[in-house]
Amino acid sequence: MIDSTLSTSSTTETAITCANCNLDNLCIPKGLPRSEVGELALLVNRNNIRQKGEAIYHAGSPFRGIIALRSGSAKLLSFDQNGNELVVDFILPGELLGFDGLSSQIHNCTAIALETVNYCHLPAYKIELLAVNTPGLSQVLLQRSCNQFDAQVQKMMLNRRSAEERVACFILHISDRLSLRGYSALEFRLSMSREEIGNYLGIAHETVSRIIHLFQARKLIEVKSKQLKINDKKGLFSFYAT
Repeated sequence: MIDSTLSTSSTTETAITCANCNLDNLCIPKGLPRSEVGELALLVNRNNIRQKGEAIYHAGSPFRGIIALRSGSAKLLSFDQNGNELVVDFILPGELLGFDGLSSQIHNCTAIALETVNYCHLPAYKIELLAVNTPGLSQVLLQRSCNQFDAQVQKMMLNRRSAEERVACFILHISDRLSLRGYSALEFRLSMSREEIGNYLGIAHETVSRIIHLFQARKLIEVKSKQLKINDKKGLFSFYAT
């Protein structure tokens, strides 16, 4: 287990496996031959539940494996020397957590559930077992690690843009990621707060609220509580692209 917060999992039996999960084209099995997916399915711990605000793992805890969200969302946090938190990323269903501990075998970040999450857990020692029987796994994990690195490079480039451009890009990026997972690209719930979005984008939460109100005034989006609807995706992209 990742730490004491991972010591429990649902005892409810489920027919869902890596072979028939609707997120298999986004999760670890993507890129693996069907025979190797069967090996993976035997070693994954499923139906781990965390409630909103609960830690999936903590910075400084020993690396214990890779986590794949089946439902819900989470935030990945880092901390500076004064203890101030930095939102590194938001994780959506089908996306992976745990790479921050892969190289040093110690997690550099803390992962917190933004809402109730259900996730699969591939323990570290089982990764070693899989590597023997599933030669494609190492390549898949390397690709996923590189993808996360590329995403951080894109984020650094985004930080050179204006606050309005950052918020527009953030909304479009969430829309595209949810669309890949079979959810609506035009209407979805933002599980993160304005403060968390601002922290992630490097701008004040008041600025995030002001820009969202600006986008609403321009009829680009509608926001009710945390429910967001994109009325003009092309217009929102044009705003970002200017």
